[in-house]
Amino acid sequence: MLTRQSLDLRQQQTLALTPQLQQSIKVLQLSGAELEQELAQALLENPLLERLDPQADVAGPSSDDGRDEADQSWAALDFSNFRGGDEDEDWVPETRAPQDLGAHLRQQLGLLRLAPRELALAQLLIDELDDNGYLPCSLDEVLAWLPAELEVQAEELRCALARVQSLEPAGVGARDLAECLDLQLMQSAGRLEPDLLRCARHLAREHVASLASPNQLRQRTAGLFAAELVERAHHVILKLDPKPGRGWTQNVSAYVVPDVLLKRVGDRWEAVLNPLAVPRLQLASMPGCDIEAHPALLAERQKAAGLLRSVHSRFATILRVAQAIVRMQQDFFIRGAAGLRPMQLADLAAELDLHESTISRATRQKYLQTPHGVMELKQFFSVGLNSADGRNDTSAAAVRALIVQMIRAESPAKPLSDQQITDQLQARGLNVARRTVAKYREAEGLATASQRKMRAAAGA
Repeated sequence: MLTRQSLDLRQQQTLALTPQLQQSIKVLQLSGAELEQELAQALLENPLLERLDPQADVAGPSSDDGRDEADQSWAALDFSNFRGGDEDEDWVPETRAPQDLGAHLRQQLGLLRLAPRELALAQLLIDELDDNGYLPCSLDEVLAWLPAELEVQAEELRCALARVQSLEPAGVGARDLAECLDLQLMQSAGRLEPDLLRCARHLAREHVASLASPNQLRQRTAGLFAAELVERAHHVILKLDPKPGRGWTQNVSAYVVPDVLLKRVGDRWEAVLNPLAVPRLQLASMPGCDIEAHPALLAERQKAAGLLRSVHSRFATILRVAQAIVRMQQDFFIRGAAGLRPMQLADLAAELDLHESTISRATRQKYLQTPHGVMELKQFFSVGLNSADGRNDTSAAAVRALIVQMIRAESPAKPLSDQQITDQLQARGLNVARRTVAKYREAEGLATASQRKMRAAAGA
């Protein structure tokens, strides 16, 4: 077979992303914190990029009028706990890091008179506890991990675990739910009647899987305990904490600076950029230096100018998208989640003549300060549900909010079942299935009607 080479002339169109466009897309999809990190790195690397001093705009010649206005502003705030005068002028409030569960338990161990070996084993077990205060591994596994030269005996580990389980909070160091409940019952033995304590411990150890069903408990304990005693013991168990360590779990709050703020203009809300979220950058001036004569400096200036254009384009796009969302969701800012209209990315893209991917990047991890708290722009998108008249004018988020309102307004003695909630929604003209109500209820973290009734009875 012979092969021949040939030259063909063809014309075709391809989509090429310029470096500037790639940078704009990257900057747009960054969150506020990620953008700040990106700009901080650029300021370190690029000598022709500088940050404006935020104090330059507010600093100015002092005047008596300005001082009077400032005094009036401070007086209007009414700091009732402010201590004026010369006393404690250098006082600065101290911030204290929250104590985790391990530190809390080790602090209690330090108050006990333990031998160094017993103290070390107890601290070892404390380090193995999970966030809920449970010991997720068996003592045999812990014993297998320890070096053989230490010659640790199983009985020593059991004694160390008993020390840990005697600490506060009650139930810590348990290896399963049954043991956790039993430990809490034993620590409250002095406040319970002997028969009630014995019944509660039997339920916790032998019938922990049936605690959610009072009828099953009565059937399985018939002949052992009176029905009235089982009911009382069941109420005692429901007041216990199944996760004793979660109160010491350090959940560092992530404070979000909203990119967009709301302001009231007449009877409507409008979106404006948050000046604190917009970085103040500019090209650095280098007097006496001919940048054009230095190719390296010229390249850095072009990079800095491109970054400034990308940042400006980012906030312009975010503001444009946020303004469109606010125009379409006016009812939400007045009525809350129940007033949220169904809205999709395609709806906003068609109105703003932008691609859906651009809308997605402009709403991902971008936040709006609303009368109902700081919300991510993506939370305003929701699918629509068909109403009785065939219109698709109610969002799924609004239906979820209605379900929460119904459950919160229900009678604790007669909670609403999923079918009753479905009937009430259909009476309002919303075609929602019972399984959809159950799915939305579970998504909101709400228990079933029987469980809500049981908890209400336990808290009475």
